[in-house]
Amino acid sequence: MKKVAVIVPIYKEPTYLEDISLQQCFKVLSKSHPIFCVKPNALNLNTTYAFDNIISFDDAYFKNIAGYNKLMLSGEFYGAFLDYEYILIYQLDAFVFKDELNVWCEQNMDYIGAPWLRHKYPDVIKAVKNSVLGYIHRKFDVKEKNTSVPTDLQRENKVGNGGLSLRRTQLFYTLTQRFQEKIKEYSLNPAANFNEDVFWSIEVNRKKQILKIPSYKEAVYFAFEVPVDRAFELTNNTLPFGCHAWNKNLEVWRPIFKDFGYSI
Repeated sequence: MKKVAVIVPIYKEPTYLEDISLQQCFKVLSKSHPIFCVKPNALNLNTTYAFDNIISFDDAYFKNIAGYNKLMLSGEFYGAFLDYEYILIYQLDAFVFKDELNVWCEQNMDYIGAPWLRHKYPDVIKAVKNSVLGYIHRKFDVKEKNTSVPTDLQRENKVGNGGLSLRRTQLFYTLTQRFQEKIKEYSLNPAANFNEDVFWSIEVNRKKQILKIPSYKEAVYFAFEVPVDRAFELTNNTLPFGCHAWNKNLEVWRPIFKDFGYSI
């Protein structure tokens, strides 16, 4: 079995900022890893990038976030990549700083994404209290008051965001079959706490550990999202393998991207 493939979902012709993500993806990862594009059937992609393969799926998967969530929760998607032990999802708001992909594959984890960090707690008592509360909220799927939406506390300091994420392909494929009823529930709810990455990071492990997922203190070396200052604090100002949603924090990333040759 081959080790890992990079999967780039493309919905439409890339914008200027999305093209920066794509440039960096090929610059850093293409020498050692195959890079696949996944796209809607209807998109005639006019690209100069040397994708190893371009795979089309039903247009409905690419129309909105709900459609994309369904794709990332489908056996159809993971079944297309069963030749690879891992896939790296690389959305066009991701950016990699260095090729550590094999290093992360060797950690023997099943899922890794940017952790959902919170800002530093004011004191140890508050940190411990929220850690215990988070465990209880995840274990018993506590909802926001008067809603059916899981609390934000369930995601606090958990791993993590799916936009730049490493996934063990065969296991994910198997779990799409095993959790069909729960996946249907997630697919019918548009709230952010029902996004596909919440399913993989929280829902699958709610009753017992099924997916091996690193702690946020480990995963922060894989990828940053927000808050960036807290992430840098955790890594002692070391850049991670990559970052996600950098386009929403241009002021923070501008001087760093400049060092990599990009003007944002």
